[in-house]
Amino acid sequence: MTHEGSHSLFSTLGAVIPHFSLHRSGSGSGSPKRHPVLQEFENKLVEKFDALKEAGEELGFLSIDWLLQALSVVLSTHANVEALIPNLTFPLSSRDDKWVDEYLDDSAKLLDVCNVLKEGISELNEYQMLVQVAIRNLQGKDGKDANYYRARNALQDCMGVIKKKDTEYKQGHAKSKLESCSSMLRTMGEKLVNPKAMEAVKGNGFLNAIYGAKVTTIFLCGLVVIALACKPKRPLVNLHVSSQCLWASSLLSLQQRVKEETDKRKNKGSIALLGELDNVDLLVRRLYEVVDKKLNEKSVFFNTEEAEELRVLVQEFATGSENLGRGLAPLEECVNELFRLLIASRIALLDILSSSKEK
Repeated sequence: MTHEGSHSLFSTLGAVIPHFSLHRSGSGSGSPKRHPVLQEFENKLVEKFDALKEAGEELGFLSIDWLLQALSVVLSTHANVEALIPNLTFPLSSRDDKWVDEYLDDSAKLLDVCNVLKEGISELNEYQMLVQVAIRNLQGKDGKDANYYRARNALQDCMGVIKKKDTEYKQGHAKSKLESCSSMLRTMGEKLVNPKAMEAVKGNGFLNAIYGAKVTTIFLCGLVVIALACKPKRPLVNLHVSSQCLWASSLLSLQQRVKEETDKRKNKGSIALLGELDNVDLLVRRLYEVVDKKLNEKSVFFNTEEAEELRVLVQEFATGSENLGRGLAPLEECVNELFRLLIASRIALLDILSSSKEK
């Protein structure tokens, strides 16, 4: 998967340093004014949030395809930040030290988020392997009892995986990595409620755009985290952003729709918020009941109505597993790309700041 501008957020910044001054001054000059290129950046962000909302209605919020589109928004937003750099100055006042420290701290936390997401995806891949074992044995041509015993064991293991993930979220148990990750993102989101961090940059377009990219990353990565979890105890990341951001209303509208859909899923009794995983989990439980009942009754599946019902159910199971599996590799690729972006950005920013202090 190729993402336009997927190199460092600050790589272009290093290249254009001779064209503007990176200095520290006691106060800014003039009143805050939105740069026309920043205006374009924010308009694009409005379009992306609106498109995500529309795609959610079509694909299903927190489905694999929707999450891929959400992560694509994160990556392209970072790329659009780079496009701002050649057109903007970057004056740093003494108060901007806090912004730099916060950015470096937040990017380190987002690197941890990427690692947890990769572990979550790896767990789903292992779950998929068990599902495939069950499918191969249920689709066996010989119809031997041994196949059904192996299928039942694999289905039982699948239920054990989901039960373990579910148990991790119940009170009295230590937080799982995904739960801890969700809490960390929620805390980062709460820090964004106060607009003073934006006031300190006095309308500098680049830092405002960085703020937009950070909000986008915290919100959408938070959704990927809860999608990979089971019955998260805490609510979704709830962001409150300043109305001075052109994209604020689009973000809040999307946030509300996602909340409505996830609440509906929870009230329905779904263990998994990831649409495809929830579907496969339901089929795992149904097939286990059917196969276990037949093995306990010591009856055989002949060309009967029951055998046809089983065949249809297994085919549905195979399709559900395919829908889940095909999105995991692209999802992991997006997470890896975000990890590379964050690493490169940290290195480039530190190099630029170090150079500016030497001048």
